[in-house]
Amino acid sequence: MARAFVLNEPYPSAPFSTLYLFGRGQDLGFQQAIHDSPRKRHHVRFWAKSLAEVEANVDTASFWLNTDRPTDDDRVLWVGAGTKDTGFSLTRLTFQFTHATHSDTDAERDYIINELRKHGVVENVILYRTGDQLLTENVNHYITDGEVAVAELAEPA
Repeated sequence: MARAFVLNEPYPSAPFSTLYLFGRGQDLGFQQAIHDSPRKRHHVRFWAKSLAEVEANVDTASFWLNTDRPTDDDRVLWVGAGTKDTGFSLTRLTFQFTHATHSDTDAERDYIINELRKHGVVENVILYRTGDQLLTENVNHYITDGEVAVAELAEPA
């Protein structure tokens, strides 16, 4: 791994970290090297949620804290998250090297959707803006102002 990163050589079996949503790691995850570099990659992860559960209690904390994975027979809503690694970064808290990620998440969303379309995995993609009513069957309407909260941890008393 170190050799591939230092010499910027292809690394097809590069590690793929687990991210968590619904209290569990992703159900599916994929990565794609950019120009055969282990330093730059596209990542996408998906978590499955039962449509019955989405319809029943999406507005409750139990929905977001439920770690159950749907059965193979359930109809599911796939929730995805994508990132584009652009280089290296040093984690201040642990002093470990990690990937720096590109800040334009909209561009990465568009890239992932285009790749999924190109390979015939998805069709009829609709982009929704903040406050739009989702027209998908069995999915609730969400409202957000689009703001992201950033806070510093307080010094212990």
